[in-house]
Amino acid sequence: MVCGVFRKIPGQRVHRLFYPQSPAVVASAHRNEVGALLATSIMPVSLEPPMVGVALGRQQRTKRLVDLSGCFSACWVSYQSLEAVRKLAEPTEVGVADKLSRLGLRYRWGEVVKAPVLEDAVAWVECVVDWSRDVGDHVFYAAEVRAAYAVEDFEEYWGFRVYKPILYVGAARKGMPSFVRFDVE
Repeated sequence: MVCGVFRKIPGQRVHRLFYPQSPAVVASAHRNEVGALLATSIMPVSLEPPMVGVALGRQQRTKRLVDLSGCFSACWVSYQSLEAVRKLAEPTEVGVADKLSRLGLRYRWGEVVKAPVLEDAVAWVECVVDWSRDVGDHVFYAAEVRAAYAVEDFEEYWGFRVYKPILYVGAARKGMPSFVRFDVE
């Protein structure tokens, strides 16, 4: 039995109960425009067919590109790439067509789905949107995974020999980091 005093958590902080989370870079493109963001609201939602769900903020450029293209990739990178992908949280400057290139993030196109895939990814999924629904200040997308790839560190589960996940622990804590490294002995 858990001992202690419980306190009520305000609604605007409920999401913090789910931290830490390993974020994924969600990327999409339409015509000559490429966008990406660091997403913590991503999860598997079906085994057969394999599907993922992701919630994207209504005002996000990447959300607009997912709507236009109907597809996206989700890429996981190791902690060594944190400084490069951290920049994805910043708004895209007006007139920048390719956010990934602007930030110096190299990518190629997916093997099955025309979505950007980060060169530094240790794993990625290529997804086609099945449906979307407005959910509060976000839009939730359920998408079928058309292809998935991972480095050899992943077998049935991660071995954490190569992949050192980024763990997002929240940005609202003064004097504390927003991201920490997952260390495995």
